[in-house]
Amino acid sequence: MGDKPSIPAIRSVPPPADLARFVEAFVHRDEIAPPGVVRLLPEPRATIQISRAVPYYLREQGVTATWRELPRIGLWGPRHRWAYGYADGHLDTLGLGLTPEGFHALAGRAVASLVDAVAPLADLAPTLAAALRTSAAEPFDLWRARAITALRIAFAAKPQNPPFDVDRALLATGEGDVVTQAAEAAGLSERQYRRRFREVCGVAPKTFQRALRVDRMLRQLHQRPWEADAYTDIPIPFSDQPHAIREFRALTGLTPSAYVAAKRTGDATLRSVAMPDITPPPNA
Repeated sequence: MGDKPSIPAIRSVPPPADLARFVEAFVHRDEIAPPGVVRLLPEPRATIQISRAVPYYLREQGVTATWRELPRIGLWGPRHRWAYGYADGHLDTLGLGLTPEGFHALAGRAVASLVDAVAPLADLAPTLAAALRTSAAEPFDLWRARAITALRIAFAAKPQNPPFDVDRALLATGEGDVVTQAAEAAGLSERQYRRRFREVCGVAPKTFQRALRVDRMLRQLHQRPWEADAYTDIPIPFSDQPHAIREFRALTGLTPSAYVAAKRTGDATLRSVAMPDITPPPNA
């Protein structure tokens, strides 16, 4: 019998109540697996990711795109286009999901400035980047306790001006013309709402809505999601199954059945799928 597939160890811990405005979760991924290229699927929130083992490489879509090594402590903006990722073996990554308010407070700018991009955290929040620095020997819980202290200091030092409220719950679950509904709830005309939304999020409300709904599909299709669908009791408002399949494929480049098949090996990751036929970085 062959070796059993490597099952990633992924922990997700919610933030303390006083940080919930800014942080969605603290995450640790520890996986020893054969090196290989993965397809990184859309992720509608911003994150801070810290690579403690091997470097991580990213390549966008397109025949002219090239691989680039990412910063060890990176601020990832929301991703609305799938891309390719690569790591040579051991993935030991610490991370935290940021709310739009958390991103705005740390970066001093709207999340629109980093859509489909990754920047060194040290360029935007050098003191926090230094405080989050860690080693592979440091336990996740110890790092998380330090990170909570550092984040409290960082957010206390920033002006608390909440960004535009995009009403994620309505976009993820609402039926009908949710853009009109969201504009009315915000007290804006639809034109004003669309303009303000793009200024803050970098994409149109409809694009963001599609990303949220496909992200809900990922959580529901996975047999053991480490992030549950926050709206699990509310159906994803696709018109029918063919519509859901078309949307999933348009945003991920995969069919839902292909995603489910990829996760049957015990792969706990939500937003990546192995792509063994893609050539890895030449110098990795």
